[in-house]
Amino acid sequence: MDNQTISKLFLERSQFVLIGLTGRTGSGCTTAANILESDSPLFPSYQDATYEGIDFYNGLSKKRYDIVKKYAEHNWEQFYSIKVSDLLSAYLLSLNKNDMADFIFNSYTGSSVTKKQIKNLLKKGVFKNNYIVSNFADFQTHILDHHIDKRLKKKRSERFIRYLKLVRKFTNDFKKELTDLSTDLYISTYQAAGQSVRKLGKVDANYEKLEFSPDNVFHLPETINRIVKIIRAVKNRAFVVIDAIRNPYEARFFRDRYSAFYLVSINATSKDRSKYLKNTRKFTADQIKEMDLKESGKYDKKSNKEALKHKEFIGQNVKKCIEISDIHLFNPRNEINNHNVLKSQLAWYFSLMLHPGLISPTPLERVMQFAYTAKTNSGCISRQVGAVITDSNYSVKAIGWNDVPQGQEPCSLRSVDGLLNDFDPVIYSEYERNDKTLRAEAVKKFKNILIESEDLGGRNPAYCFKDLKNAIEPDEKNQVHTRSLHAEENAFLQIVKYGGQAIEGGKLFTTASPCELCAKKAYQLGIKEIIYIDPYPGIAIDHILSIGSKPPTLIQFRGAVGKGYHQLYEPTLPYKDELEYFL
Repeated sequence: MDNQTISKLFLERSQFVLIGLTGRTGSGCTTAANILESDSPLFPSYQDATYEGIDFYNGLSKKRYDIVKKYAEHNWEQFYSIKVSDLLSAYLLSLNKNDMADFIFNSYTGSSVTKKQIKNLLKKGVFKNNYIVSNFADFQTHILDHHIDKRLKKKRSERFIRYLKLVRKFTNDFKKELTDLSTDLYISTYQAAGQSVRKLGKVDANYEKLEFSPDNVFHLPETINRIVKIIRAVKNRAFVVIDAIRNPYEARFFRDRYSAFYLVSINATSKDRSKYLKNTRKFTADQIKEMDLKESGKYDKKSNKEALKHKEFIGQNVKKCIEISDIHLFNPRNEINNHNVLKSQLAWYFSLMLHPGLISPTPLERVMQFAYTAKTNSGCISRQVGAVITDSNYSVKAIGWNDVPQGQEPCSLRSVDGLLNDFDPVIYSEYERNDKTLRAEAVKKFKNILIESEDLGGRNPAYCFKDLKNAIEPDEKNQVHTRSLHAEENAFLQIVKYGGQAIEGGKLFTTASPCELCAKKAYQLGIKEIIYIDPYPGIAIDHILSIGSKPPTLIQFRGAVGKGYHQLYEPTLPYKDELEYFL
């Protein structure tokens, strides 16, 4: 075997990489995309990658970074960026100006902009320039309407790529004009455009009232995929970044189609992100709160019920996208234009995408992978969470996941049929078997399933006790009624149950930051650091973990986890054997 053979082993990875960026607005997805689009980004030394005066890399990770930095610089290839906002602009441009004005006004939840102002905007500015009109019909037929010719010639592909660059200019100009009217007008317009496309396959001013078509759930990612194919037809080495994915089903669309796809979340601290949105983007606290509510897959009580009927499929859920990401990057907002920490992480994972196993995982990655794997043991039908407790040197002391106490049957194995008909005292509690109000609520909620059981397609009709209990006590939306122990709580109890070392000064790894109850337990046990993937939507961080004389340090996880961990750190062949062929 010679150098050519070695090259062939890594050929597929060196020819095509597809990255999907995700993250909350203001976290830095566009910054990451801009770095990847660079012809030759200057990757910093580990001494220059600092956060709040502290080295981002320490211990053996300094040497790891030196190795990946050298590899990235030697093998760098400029990425082509597909911005979802640009494609949404193309969908918007398929409307006439009156319909576009209606759409923008209907999607706006504020009160400072009138329809007349929007119509006036559409009569001037970017719309006076027809630089994007030429070839739009051809682009719409082949890309947006999904009538692509499989024999698409290279020249036409190149023309479509040039057209996308023009659309990007339009998006940037249009964004500025909308923002000048109101700081949140651009966000509301493009969020609504995404929902409309996922619901109908197009942008429609009345999309909220129209019937949902399941065939269109993947219309937007299919459009993106057509662009990916066009880029691959034009470029020998196609490195593509999608900025940004905000629906978890769109992420799964690409994950199912490309082994070379990585979902990468960009995360900034809540404090830094809020400061950036307020100072640079001029958002108010209420505007940030409303935007975060929509991006988390939730909506306020005033929202149109019919529009929210299929929100899980058509709306944004950045929170879930972060949860299922393969790689998590931390984006501290240091000095203006200082992106050294983010650049260094991009160099790290770019190198591993091209050459898996080039270095070993960091301690953070190694332990979080245990927690990520542990969560699959959970019998919770709502959300699976994993947790690991280590000492100060990352030596594992306990592993836990959210589940019912040992000896009880998890929710995923119980069923509403069993609740109503079996009366098994080992599986169903005395309260469940005898409380008439609870049982009536179960019949009401699962009536259609009980009558049309065939519609389940063989699925087990499991139910959540907490949801039923809270449904009959609408003012008691709390965690007290859950049957399960939380993952962190379970890990703490394993030490008590089976014995073990004291964990004061240790670390808690959890796939979701702890709730108020678990945060208090971690504080009392003297946990020094809490490393988490996804922030829990409560007040634990601001209320429990930020006061007192010995608060734990909160660290947002950065690194590869889950499938991405194996893809990046499992070598294609033993590194010693690889080097042997070069001798």
